[in-house]
Amino acid sequence: MSKNIQIREVNYLDAPLICKISEETFIDTYGEQNTPENLQAYLTKHFNQAQILTEIQTDRTIFLIVTLEDEAVGYAKLRVNKSEFSDRNALELERIYVKKDFHGQKLGGLLLEQCCEKTKAVGCDLLWLGVWEYNLKALNFYKSKGFEINGSHIFMLGSDEQTDYLMTKELNILKV
Repeated sequence: MSKNIQIREVNYLDAPLICKISEETFIDTYGEQNTPENLQAYLTKHFNQAQILTEIQTDRTIFLIVTLEDEAVGYAKLRVNKSEFSDRNALELERIYVKKDFHGQKLGGLLLEQCCEKTKAVGCDLLWLGVWEYNLKALNFYKSKGFEINGSHIFMLGSDEQTDYLMTKELNILKV
């Protein structure tokens, strides 16, 4: 029996669901390595419903949600971000979150494939993202999908300066 997996773009009605998935996955991934104060500061600022709704409604931002048997289990957020790789026609994969209980079911890979397709569909030929230097699971995942480390930048988690590796993947798009 095959599992019913669907990936679709989100709309404003999905904002509460995106908030819930964001908080759960962020705590599961980063909770043990960070102070509760820094973690809460980040969650409060970035994963409140008003902020998520604003992001969903922002032009040139794409959210994709993945469901398994009609349960929302993860999402990805793509956006135009010219602060890095400004000389390239690029999109940033700002978030790709899958609930911990659903790791190992290839849902992150399916989301990433859709992100690559969306990136090419809007005419971009480079997909980039930042990965915390201590998130070895994510680093290995992206390397296995063809991403390479191409620099680093500072990521603020509350008041803590952390280093993110910048990873890129070249995408082949048809030029007309």
